[in-house]
Amino acid sequence: MGATEAFKTAIATLCRLFPLSVEPGLRIFGNPDKKSPVFVTANFDLTVKRLVRYLRDLDCYLLVAPTKGINVWCAAKGGNFTAHSVISVVKTSRISQSVTNRTLILPQLAAPGVDTALVRKETGWRCKFGPVYARDIPEYVANGFKKTDDMRRAKWPIVDRLDAGVGVFFFMFLLILVILAIFLRAWLVEFVVFSWGLFFLMYGFYPFIPGRVGWQKLLFLEGLIAAGLLGYVFLGAGRSWYILDLFFMAMGLVLMIGIDFSGVTPLYRSDLDPLLDRIGIGQIGPINFGERAEIKRGRLSLDEANCTACGICYDVCPRGVYVIERDGHKRVIMKYSGLCERCEACILQCPRGAISIVT
Repeated sequence: MGATEAFKTAIATLCRLFPLSVEPGLRIFGNPDKKSPVFVTANFDLTVKRLVRYLRDLDCYLLVAPTKGINVWCAAKGGNFTAHSVISVVKTSRISQSVTNRTLILPQLAAPGVDTALVRKETGWRCKFGPVYARDIPEYVANGFKKTDDMRRAKWPIVDRLDAGVGVFFFMFLLILVILAIFLRAWLVEFVVFSWGLFFLMYGFYPFIPGRVGWQKLLFLEGLIAAGLLGYVFLGAGRSWYILDLFFMAMGLVLMIGIDFSGVTPLYRSDLDPLLDRIGIGQIGPINFGERAEIKRGRLSLDEANCTACGICYDVCPRGVYVIERDGHKRVIMKYSGLCERCEACILQCPRGAISIVT
């Protein structure tokens, strides 16, 4: 990897709040033929680089769809990875001249955004959803393009938590660091030590911090620091303004690091949308926080009379909400509805419209 590419990768990793795109279009790996698989992904630089690591030893095609340089999950939920993105790259790449199987393999986390029925209508290509993680693609291909349950489920291990968190946190850290370097140099060391210490603590131990969602966890941490502050004030032998300022710095950093603690992963509902809606910020640009907040407050409903048990909801759900039972006849049940985070993948992909959000 050259110096320029290494720099772009570092920027894409550390500053994910700012999209870094690659050219949409067709990539070819190995020696594919007319029956080789065709994968689709977003044109976020880091996404493409990481995906290529798992495709370069396969004989396949990759279509990089225009998503404004935003990663798969955020682009799908934000209206940038849609059927029109896929239709566009299918037509402009002329992939139809190279392949006869007419099947696109999309990342599973694109399911909330891509209307596969529209893609088929406009291009003649059917869509199926591959694994959540690119690392499972070689096994998925070796298994005859069949996913295991493990390949369908989104996880959030410590490496992924730190990887996602640093992309959200780093730019804010850098901005405050520059401001302190100009106006308040005396606090630079404390800021660096506290900010990164709290970052690793909060994201590293996220599942173990009390509270089901991000803001509950955030309030617990703020309460813990506040209790320490009160203890120091009322029980301490002395009162140093320096120590008091450290407590207040810690509280501010916890709030900054955890402002959308749940929103960096598909496993948890974002807490920021309902908050912005409550304080009167209903919409910024194309993002309707009021509508998203209403979805988050609703509950999933399955019309069993209209369900054909096709299993698409089971296939695209990253949380494992649905279970397919075969007790005499095949049926889908919403067995673990409490895990649902309202990503709406099942709603968009259900061919019968049997799933909805009710408030």
